[in-house]
Amino acid sequence: MGGCGGGDERRISADLWFLAVVLEKSPHRLLKFLRHELELELGQGVRVPGQTVLSRYLAHYNFVEMHLDSVFKYGEVATLPPELFKCRNVRVLSLKYNNLEWIPPDVGRMSALERLSLTNNRLQNQSIPFTLTFCRRLTELYLDNNLLDALPGFLLAMPQLCTVHRHGNHNYFKATFMWYHTDVNERGKETAQKYSKRKSFTEEIDELKATKQRLQADVDTLTKSAGRLSEQVETTGNLIFVSKSNSFIRTAREKTAALADINKQLSDRVLRVCGVAQKGKQQVQTSKHPDTLVLLAARAVMASKCDFFQPDLLPVAVQDYIAHVYPSFNVCGNCPTVTPLAAPGYKVYTFKNPYLGNTCVPFQHWACSLACAKQIEVPAHMEQMRAAERMDREYNHYIQEFQVEPRPPLPSRGLCALV
Repeated sequence: MGGCGGGDERRISADLWFLAVVLEKSPHRLLKFLRHELELELGQGVRVPGQTVLSRYLAHYNFVEMHLDSVFKYGEVATLPPELFKCRNVRVLSLKYNNLEWIPPDVGRMSALERLSLTNNRLQNQSIPFTLTFCRRLTELYLDNNLLDALPGFLLAMPQLCTVHRHGNHNYFKATFMWYHTDVNERGKETAQKYSKRKSFTEEIDELKATKQRLQADVDTLTKSAGRLSEQVETTGNLIFVSKSNSFIRTAREKTAALADINKQLSDRVLRVCGVAQKGKQQVQTSKHPDTLVLLAARAVMASKCDFFQPDLLPVAVQDYIAHVYPSFNVCGNCPTVTPLAAPGYKVYTFKNPYLGNTCVPFQHWACSLACAKQIEVPAHMEQMRAAERMDREYNHYIQEFQVEPRPPLPSRGLCALV
């Protein structure tokens, strides 16, 4: 952001923010690039249509390492331009101290990436996309000092990833451990409470319906009785029947008002369940529109979990579209299913120690159904139990060997030993 005369301020466009960083740290590179651009303007070169200034700059230098630490300040909208991730020769990418809340799916384009530093950001479990698995050369991942309560489960599908730094997330990891290892009965109570709330809501609707039927029957009975009394007044001329008829009519009106209130309460609750939002007198239906053919195709590609960023596999426009809609869906960790973020599903936690260190690391997986959740959790739990039994056997074997092995004689403590 640069100041102009009279206090006027002009913002640097999103396409030029990277160039602003370069201008501050490496002005000679920017000047060289500007000379190259000037040659293109004079007709001495060929310009690829559709390229931005940033993409041309990155293509001109063909970076192998990109260190973009502390680019965004606290409170700024930390949005990374997609052009950064189209540098396929980058091996080291550092985005530390940027207050990033999510990583674009375009990170999967960086097929040569070997080290990714995301330290000191605001990343959560859903902030790291599944497309990171497309970086098959990635061996080092730094996630220190973020807001992770577990590592993404798809990291276990990256055998080449041998180093994952996760320090500074211990408070969140600890909360996950405490929840997972609490008594099953306590966790069952939470589920029972949620079920009781749903049950009480259903019972409330049933009670309102029963009250509505009772009030409607009372109104019908009072109306008929008032009509019969009016007929008796005409035939007998007795004014007592007039008084009784008016009393029945007043009571019927009161019950009709109560019936209208019951109908309104029922309508509000049914609308809340069906997803209809009221705005004044106008009702807006929030039903989901059918998916377009392009979106259905994109979902099929995402469900296949294949690297759709491979060159010549899909048109670039299709790759960009899939990357654009990718953050709106969850990918099941067991089956080839993709569901919208708002759709119900299961978060499955497994524990493993595949990286350096002596702590068991929690991993969070997303499952589209209970069957898929069991397919993820049960084998992982059995593997964890077998690993614990194997460690117990090794420890017992070590203790037994130490007890059987003869101990060396202790040194003499006589006076001659002190000389």
